Amino acid sequence: MIDEKINNSLRELEQGLKSMESARKQVEKTVNSYDGLNSTTAEYVSKLGTITTKIQELVDTIGKDYSQKVKAFEKDRETVINASTAATEKLSNASEEFKDSLVDIQTKLKYSLIVNAVSLVAISIIILLLMR
Repeated sequence: MIDEKINNSLRELEQGLKSMESARKQVEKTVNSYDGLNSTTAEYVSKLGTITTKIQELVDTIGKDYSQKVKAFEKDRETVINASTAATEKLSNASEEFKDSLVDIQTKLKYSLIVNAVSLVAISIIILLLMR
């Protein structure tokens, strides 16, 4: 009977040890899973940080490029405006000079007509005097 009690106690102890071994394995798996999950999460967070940094660098680069292009455009726009203003002034001056030269030509034509008229009258008088 003592042997039987010892055997029963040993079986219970064996069952307890199996249960404890099973529990230990489950804890070990959980810890290993947590470590793997923790490692994977840390790697994911690190990669997200890298992506964020790269995106920020890209945004900064685009911003700088945009600023440079705006400055270049403003410079070109200013050049075009200055050139247009200068061309407009030159055209206005040329138009005024042309108008002045037309007035001069008109005045010379008037004098020429007057001289021709006086010459015609003088020639007519000379011809009339000669024909007499």
